[in-house]
Amino acid sequence: MMSEDEIRRFLANLDQETSAVSKVQFPALDAGPMAALSLKTAVSFLEEVKVHLVAELGETTMKTRDILELREGAVIELNRSAGDAVDLIINNQKFARGEVLVLNEIFAVRISAIHSPRNPQTGAVGDG
Repeated sequence: MMSEDEIRRFLANLDQETSAVSKVQFPALDAGPMAALSLKTAVSFLEEVKVHLVAELGETTMKTRDILELREGAVIELNRSAGDAVDLIINNQKFARGEVLVLNEIFAVRISAIHSPRNPQTGAVGDG
């Protein structure tokens, strides 16, 4: 921060035809109380965080005209066969693959493989 004297000199120079620029002295940065905190946190800290989980059966590309013609009972062909594994996606990132089951009349997914985490150098996801 500029001292009061430096501010007065700066303002006085503005009134003159040729204003001079003076070097500003900033106070030293202090890490303060945050420096004592550790960045390591137990995984239990994340237990209550909600994420968006999607089980993707497949995908297809359709023309708008075909979508507008869809009615109840219409069938949309996907790019996978019956019995193929589904992708589990968490917050738009592929997380795992699994198989669809029916348990007490409710659809469920049994996880068959968990993908490797992203490679920090390339950003690519492994196939786990």
